[in-house]
Amino acid sequence: MDFEAVQIAVGTDSTLEFVFFFLMLTYLPFGLYQVYLMFVNILTPDSRYMKGMKPLEKPNNIIVVVTTNGMATDVVEKIIKKIKSYSMGIRVFVIKEYRDTFEYDCDQIVVPKDYKCPNSSRNKMRAMQYGIKVLHSMGYGKETYICHLDDDSVVDEPYLEFVANYMSCEGGQGCIRLRAFGRHLFSSLCDVIRISNCEAWCKHCNKKNKPQFVHGEGIVIRADVEYKIGWDYGTYGAEDLIMGLKICETGVFCHIPMGNIYIAPPTTVRDYYKQRRRWFWSVVKNDGIVRHLSPKTFAFYMYMYFVGFTGLISMMIFPILVISNEALSSYVILVGIINLLCFYSYYQFGAARLGSDRYCFILFILQIPVAIFDGLAVIYALLFKPDFSTFETIKKV
Repeated sequence: MDFEAVQIAVGTDSTLEFVFFFLMLTYLPFGLYQVYLMFVNILTPDSRYMKGMKPLEKPNNIIVVVTTNGMATDVVEKIIKKIKSYSMGIRVFVIKEYRDTFEYDCDQIVVPKDYKCPNSSRNKMRAMQYGIKVLHSMGYGKETYICHLDDDSVVDEPYLEFVANYMSCEGGQGCIRLRAFGRHLFSSLCDVIRISNCEAWCKHCNKKNKPQFVHGEGIVIRADVEYKIGWDYGTYGAEDLIMGLKICETGVFCHIPMGNIYIAPPTTVRDYYKQRRRWFWSVVKNDGIVRHLSPKTFAFYMYMYFVGFTGLISMMIFPILVISNEALSSYVILVGIINLLCFYSYYQFGAARLGSDRYCFILFILQIPVAIFDGLAVIYALLFKPDFSTFETIKKV
């Protein structure tokens, strides 16, 4: 079937309208599947998931490890204080670089200046690889679970209580919430999509031992498994995703149904785009490790970024069609309405988890510009490539 025949079948009179229709079709299956995951989440709440679980006869030992580059000492101290305030008596470690002279109020693991990983991993991976070697030498093994935190994230007490009293698989992760909403409004609203992704994709996939989104904040790994796998991947990033996929090769990566992980969104436009740029290139530039471990996961990320790009373009085309008084075909209108409903409901799904109708209302009003702001992150990543020899960090609050 040639191009003109396809246009006639769709009922479009102009090339621009047909392009618009094609771009919307790229999002349609993605949007519909996300709505399906939303309903699965609503119909199978964590309380139901917990009903089938029995407490362990002997609780697990837990330690919390915060990895920092020393640029947010005040935030790290707040995280340490928060964890210590829990009634569980959990031991906290900070993994820090030799140049970080700040004395944290917990056990400290200092990465020597001359320490080198066999695979030449740098920055955070280098520090975490050294840290797990030290923890192994201290005797932490199968009886201990390590909860990892970035230097701007914290988990609540119920999260750690589940790990102590119920967790038996090799690794796992729970869902994200925002702990510093509004420092930068658009970054905060964009991070609502991370809540949606956790509630929809993470819960669904982790329950099936097929992790799709794995983030460094709040990942829990049994100490002996972490030591065996290690963090020395020699990549630009994606260490958290790689760890999750590697755990699934011989073990189980599960969903943590109690408590939450609290993160702080970026505080400036530049930091937001730097962070998203790092995430994009982490998935793309990892020497094919992610693709080798899980071709489906890699394909999913590529499709997700592609849909983000096509969505941005379609948002720019739509006003042109309106201004030109194009009489849109019924097929274009139908797909457009379905996409819009999927798009809005998915964002609202995440905003509702913040616990206030105020956030839902703000996001509802600003959702289109927020989506454009987020979509531009891929363009920024492609136009302004990072320095792959360094690990970009952003301001922590």
